[in-house]
Amino acid sequence: MKKPQYGWREPYVYAVLETDPKLKIGQILEAVAAIEQRRLSPVETEDERRSLENAWEGVQVLISESSLKLV
Repeated sequence: MKKPQYGWREPYVYAVLETDPKLKIGQILEAVAAIEQRRLSPVETEDERRSLENAWEGVQVLISESSLKLV
């Protein structure tokens, strides 16, 4: 069974896979924006809700690893 593709997922995956520290911060910021934008709307499926929560936790790890300060 193929997993559904969510629009916020691609920026998150790019942030996770980016290896260049100069580019990683921009990728993290794009992932945060995409995830936050999605969180403004009701999430209708349990699968997406869990995926979104996991991605948000993952982006928090990326932020802490990069020493990025977000308010």
